[in-house]
Amino acid sequence: MFHDGCLRELGYLRAEALQEMRDTAHTVTGWSCYYCDNVNLLLTEEEMYSLMETFKQCKIIPESCLVSDELLQYRHFVSKQQFDKDLSDEQEEEVLAQFASLDPEKKGHIEWSDFLYFESLAVLKKFRTENSLVRLLTAKERDKARSVFQGLVMDKDVMITRAECRQAQQSWFHKLKDPQSCNVRLMGFCSPMNCG
Repeated sequence: MFHDGCLRELGYLRAEALQEMRDTAHTVTGWSCYYCDNVNLLLTEEEMYSLMETFKQCKIIPESCLVSDELLQYRHFVSKQQFDKDLSDEQEEEVLAQFASLDPEKKGHIEWSDFLYFESLAVLKKFRTENSLVRLLTAKERDKARSVFQGLVMDKDVMITRAECRQAQQSWFHKLKDPQSCNVRLMGFCSPMNCG
């Protein structure tokens, strides 16, 4: 399912396909507009350049799949770069668990786009405040997001579970009435890797 406003802007949308696309957005298939889901577009040129340089130093080839050893090597490099130390055994286990969640079909590799998406989220979390990210949403979208998340039952430690996160995403897209809005990509911050 693609975002009809984005496709119309790019000139790819035929009028007869519009209703079918809107209907599909509210099914299990959901919404997967490349432009809206592409959190890489939220990175500054400097952030993206730095990320790509790190990939190059780790010999990670853009647009290729990564195996678990490559992800571990990359995370060790980043840990040495940022903290001047290797990952602990516990941190290595976390990396392997992240790899497993990015490879749900157990193919033994993760797709470049999934890896880049996850690393872009990490950059945004590291260098941006929550407020700066929230300001990317329109006032109407902020109100919708607030109402979606206020409706969730939160744990004592104020953590949102994966199930609650999925529920929030589904609720967000069911309430979304403005097909022209391209800020839905920020819901990517509530992925299973980032919640509960």
